[in-house]
Amino acid sequence: MQNNLKSIRKAAGLTLDELAIAIGSSKGHVWEMEQPESNPTLGTAYKVASVLGKQVTDIWSDTTE
Repeated sequence: MQNNLKSIRKAAGLTLDELAIAIGSSKGHVWEMEQPESNPTLGTAYKVASVLGKQVTDIWSDTTE
């Protein structure tokens, strides 16, 4: 799975803390979601995408296509 969360978060000008607060999570959880092997729940993925003004597939996508 391709993970673009870190670059999209930085482009939005948000810190780990700011995104964590916006989605009701912790800084550590956001950091974990930025790791290549991350597989967040669908609900969390939608929260992150909403805050960043993106689609879930812009952030996480299947690289096997």
